[in-house]
Amino acid sequence: MKILILGANGQIGSELCKVLNKNYKIEKITRNKLNYYNLNKVKKFLLNRQYNLLINAAAYTQVDQAEIEKNKATTLNAKFPKLLSEIVKIKNIPLIHYSTDYVFSGKSKFPYKEDSKPNPINYYGKTKLQGDLAIIKEKVKGYILRVSWVYGNKDHSFLNKIQNQINKKKQLHVVNDQFGTPTSSTFIAKITKKLIDRKKFNQIKIYNLSPKGKCSWFDFTNEYLSQKKITHPLVAISTDNIQQKAKRPQRVKLNSSKLEKYLKIKFLNWKGVLKKNLYER
Repeated sequence: MKILILGANGQIGSELCKVLNKNYKIEKITRNKLNYYNLNKVKKFLLNRQYNLLINAAAYTQVDQAEIEKNKATTLNAKFPKLLSEIVKIKNIPLIHYSTDYVFSGKSKFPYKEDSKPNPINYYGKTKLQGDLAIIKEKVKGYILRVSWVYGNKDHSFLNKIQNQINKKKQLHVVNDQFGTPTSSTFIAKITKKLIDRKKFNQIKIYNLSPKGKCSWFDFTNEYLSQKKITHPLVAISTDNIQQKAKRPQRVKLNSSKLEKYLKIKFLNWKGVLKKNLYER
């Protein structure tokens, strides 16, 4: 099987390349190789390529900037997935696409399931939902995987930013009133591989893909310091204390039991996933 990966340099995409390269032939497509915003070129490029599975790990993920660059966010998060779904339908191959917990408002007291009603509260979330709906409408084969609070080894990753502040001996100020589930890009890539290994691509299905449990960004930072045995000043602040153009869902926990049941495995708690990410790469 040959797999074409879009967004191959991103947090999820780069890990997919590492994990899948062991068992599959992959082609890495980065923004340097293909301008994702030029949809005509994208269409021509992808229609002229030969591959058996298309994975879209490309997205506009700058949540605050999306409130300003609305056209860019719409193109990459809504129009781009729509085009991809049209292309895979023509080629009669499956698609794997990554969505986000930001399609939900974060106002529910209960974990969100795949059939929970979406209600995004920022422009980024709205465009990602538009992309999901466009793929579903085309009735393609494959999976939409909703992930949350993704972190990895890229410079813009949350933990790398935290470590950079520590290296500069700056006091850490982290919000303690936004709750979700930190999810490593390696964890996402490995679960994705399990889906691919099954070789069962039926009509598009949405699955939540996140570890068990939830925490605040403050809790996550504190756990990172603890696991790394780092002593550093850490101060809890509220969301009101930071400048964010976009609203954030206050409390989003994705219920991943449907995917666990499908794969016949049990996901780790977010603390266990963090430990694996730090010490078992």
